[in-house]
Amino acid sequence: MFSALRHIFRAAPGESVLLLGLLALGGLVPVAVLGLTRLLVDNLAATLGSGAFTPALLWPLAGLALAFSLDFFLTPWVAYLQGSVNEKLTARVHVLLMEKVGRTPDLTPFEDPSFHDTLQVLRDQAPYQPLNLLVFLGNAFRGGLTVAGVLFLLFTLAPFFPLLLLLATLPQALLTFRLQKGVWEALLFGAPEARRMRYFAEVLLTPEAAKEVRLFGLLPFFRGRYLEAFQSLYQTLRRARTRQALGASLLVLLSALFTALALFLGLRQALLGAGGLGSLVLLLQSVGSLQQNLYGLVQDAGMLYESLLYFERLEGFLAAPSAVEEKASARPVAPFTEIRFEGVGFCYPDGRRALEGLSFALRKGERLALVGENGAGKTTLVKLLLRFYDPTEGRILVDGVDLRELDLKAWRACIAAVFQDFGRYALTLKENILLSDPAGPHDPARLEEAARAGGAWELVETLGWEALLSRSFGGTELSLGQWQRVALARAFFRRAELLVLDEPTASLDPKEEAHLYRRFAELTRGKTMLLITHRLGSVQMADRILVLHQGRLVEEGTHEALLGWGGIYAELWRSQAGLYQPG
Repeated sequence: MFSALRHIFRAAPGESVLLLGLLALGGLVPVAVLGLTRLLVDNLAATLGSGAFTPALLWPLAGLALAFSLDFFLTPWVAYLQGSVNEKLTARVHVLLMEKVGRTPDLTPFEDPSFHDTLQVLRDQAPYQPLNLLVFLGNAFRGGLTVAGVLFLLFTLAPFFPLLLLLATLPQALLTFRLQKGVWEALLFGAPEARRMRYFAEVLLTPEAAKEVRLFGLLPFFRGRYLEAFQSLYQTLRRARTRQALGASLLVLLSALFTALALFLGLRQALLGAGGLGSLVLLLQSVGSLQQNLYGLVQDAGMLYESLLYFERLEGFLAAPSAVEEKASARPVAPFTEIRFEGVGFCYPDGRRALEGLSFALRKGERLALVGENGAGKTTLVKLLLRFYDPTEGRILVDGVDLRELDLKAWRACIAAVFQDFGRYALTLKENILLSDPAGPHDPARLEEAARAGGAWELVETLGWEALLSRSFGGTELSLGQWQRVALARAFFRRAELLVLDEPTASLDPKEEAHLYRRFAELTRGKTMLLITHRLGSVQMADRILVLHQGRLVEEGTHEALLGWGGIYAELWRSQAGLYQPG
């Protein structure tokens, strides 16, 4: 509750205080109506038959009129404030999720299915759980004040009245809380099925697989998988909701018995003359009002409990530690002269071994190429260098300092990279290039230089800097090769000390690839570059080549030296060269 309230007041402090005040006022209005009704009936009984309209009748009537008017007046303003606070609270929840995921320095969480399950629940329920929290918290607060006020009025009649009615309602409240938690846990345990449902639906609804879906007739297959996941999730939730409904129904009889007993005792008290006519009217009205408000309070509290469990889950997600530790006393990063891998090994969280006993050095100004078959560990090596993961064995040294001791943000600022799965952002062409250094100077000359270096200048001349890319928002869709040129331009715009190119030409045609590598040879002369590729025609520009095989460094040398040794590199070279020779 404290955590949820903290989020509410941080999202909209002024509106939240005002909303709290209006809800408190709204909760006391029914109590005032009951009290004024009792007073009016007693005064009316005292003056009955006189025909005089005394002030003793006038001011309770005026009070009732004011209370009814206030109740109608408060309703639209409470709704207005709840809507305003909800919009800010929902935005806060989304921003917190974005910040948590975006600021997580490593990629380890993305290897954990429970991370995806929790994130799915938090994302899917973010649009309505904040609103539920506000509505049910407001209703519970207002209803609680009303119930407390009515119980106080009943206590003035006889202490056993509030006790009987509480006994009629509290067991149901406790059961509702327990069963509501069961429904929430069923929803959490069903998160993997819900995520599968979303995936199967997205295959059919998004353009990425549209061609194969139609060519291979995949609609029945994915529709069937979707329905299988739905049935599994539906059965789990149905069992939880059935228990909830049956449990609540069994307590209705107990509630009715205690209510009937309270009415009998109240009527008996009135017949014995222990209270006036106003007290009897108060009792009759209070029983109906109290039952309605207590049951409403129970239901609102049960739904509120679900919202509180959501925010509890959110707090746990936000507080989860990162596998990559960022030290408060991290050492500053200076221009490096050497990066050295010493006995580096790495296993992914699922147990897959990607690297073992890797030792080599990358010196300032050197162009180093990593080659090997798919799965040899080339991309994993880059992830360790960028500290998306920490080595499970060995260490990476930057001028003799363990990479884990350096300021992580400053270290990454020294590096520009083009990844195999480079980003394709639904932004303008200019913004797509600026993303590598969004806070830096954006002078036109620097932008043009980056676009020419990456091979994207032709796109600039054709489309213009402000052209919106991607059809998602009505822009222009680029081919994969054009997107790769934009990604290369983005990397060159950063002007980093180290340039990492992970399969930078995989989506380009052979002519453009050859042209681009000639340009790389000119642009990277005297700069530090790490090139990762399995297409060996491009590595001749490298000063040195490392050959990886099943996570191990097996060969090292220049292109000519490696060919002369006749090892794995020479075998790869001959197999690729044979593809271009007439059969």
